[in-house]
Amino acid sequence: MSYLAIPGDAVAATKAANDAPTLSIRRLHPQERDLLLAHLMRLDAEARRLRFGNPVNDHFLERYAALALGADALIMGLFADGVLRGVAELRYLIGSRNEAEGAFSIEKAFQGLGFGDRLFGRLIASARNRGVRRLFLTCLRENRRMQAIAAKHGADLSFVAGDVTAEIRRPYADAASITEEWADESEAFVFAMIDWRRNGFDFVTWPLQRLAESLNPSSLAGR
Repeated sequence: MSYLAIPGDAVAATKAANDAPTLSIRRLHPQERDLLLAHLMRLDAEARRLRFGNPVNDHFLERYAALALGADALIMGLFADGVLRGVAELRYLIGSRNEAEGAFSIEKAFQGLGFGDRLFGRLIASARNRGVRRLFLTCLRENRRMQAIAAKHGADLSFVAGDVTAEIRRPYADAASITEEWADESEAFVFAMIDWRRNGFDFVTWPLQRLAESLNPSSLAGR
């Protein structure tokens, strides 16, 4: 009997593929403040400083999470195996919403794996689809990783004091940007529905249930 030897690098690649988390990106809803807060609380001191520009404590994060999911912002979450591990925020700067500011946070164990790049691409697509022409990102000078990601996506970097501002100019939405956002949202929505039902988030399932009942009046007869 003969045996086929499998190269060590092939074994390692197979193991890495099996261990890789299932990823999805979708928009966060106002009812998911607890998910956002849990993510922010898991950020270490350095990640918090890079995200907010200064050291921040748990009380600040609680206040921030309570206000973050407002009408002036679009917040997208990167989920790994169903757990929120990264966040990209898009906040409008003026009433016409032609300009917006972006911000990112990714938990330490998930940095350096290309997730920030994926979130950044999604942020740009979402901004274009909403008519944003200029997107700004301000980060600390030592945040080289974020600067590299911004530059990869065509940002012009300017250095002022201890901060770096990245400016991205993009045309209006096109088929590619719309498809990118739609594909991510559609894939993630399937998993989100499962989590919402598991956690008792009826804000999504209740309207669907009412619609089904309106189309089948007999289902209300026993009520």
